[in-house]
Amino acid sequence: MNDGTVLITGSAGLVGHAVRRLLEIDEVAVAPVDVHARSADGVAQIACDLTDPARLDEVFSSARPHTVVHCGGVSGPMVAPDDPATVVRTNVDGTAALLEAARRHGVTRFVYCSSIAAYGSTGSGPVQEDTPLHPTDVYGATKAAGEHLVEAYRHTHGLSTASLRLVAVYGPRRTTGCAIRDLLTDAAAGRRTRWPVPADAPHQYVHVDDAARSVVAAVRCADAVGAYNVAGGPPVTAAEVVAAVQAVDPRATADLDPADPVAAAGWPGALDTTAARRDLGYEPVVDLVGGVRTYRAGT
Repeated sequence: MNDGTVLITGSAGLVGHAVRRLLEIDEVAVAPVDVHARSADGVAQIACDLTDPARLDEVFSSARPHTVVHCGGVSGPMVAPDDPATVVRTNVDGTAALLEAARRHGVTRFVYCSSIAAYGSTGSGPVQEDTPLHPTDVYGATKAAGEHLVEAYRHTHGLSTASLRLVAVYGPRRTTGCAIRDLLTDAAAGRRTRWPVPADAPHQYVHVDDAARSVVAAVRCADAVGAYNVAGGPPVTAAEVVAAVQAVDPRATADLDPADPVAAAGWPGALDTTAARRDLGYEPVVDLVGGVRTYRAGT
């Protein structure tokens, strides 16, 4: 592990919170930064809007971080879809301001949480990191833009950087839209879940604990630079997701659209995680049924 303080943005969020806990278990000094003054578990955060350069300068001057983990920002295409300007300002301007603060304050390692959404539509084959980025929504475009900025700071200013392209993250504490949570919530309430996707549509998930492990691995592996795919396993169909939830709670039922191979082919292909395994030593340990079990238990 690198010596010095690790500054984590979005530290009250799903992935940032899990990263903070893992680093604290390893007794790493952490500076948790978020727009919220406290996390859901009551831990004080350093309140900061990433689009405020003056406030960022204060935070960096006080925390003096060696490494930055950037989990903050708008966290998915389901958040503020009718306010694209805010998504762009938060994710692109915020990332640019954070990179500049890192450069000015001598940070040596920068780990950026990107998204599968940066790829957009890829076709059904394996997706490796050199696949061109063609995002199909504003959120995905902001994550791709963030990656380009991160890479530019690496080449121009010598900052050691890694971007992690995470598939859909699920697990306890997720608050944004999630089909797995809907299935569990509806099952507990005795309702059927309406999930308007083809039954054969592929979905790729990673449990929040595995996502956090990949981030911590990237913090540790300072020589690993560039983009890395992160997933919890191969894609599963929507029908298989429902079956995994039913294995944990047999009351779960869902109405899916009929299988549609043409429509299903429009989903992103399977992310190839060979590079993350090779360079970061990343290995997911939470399978889908086990992850659903933790989701229901809230642990």
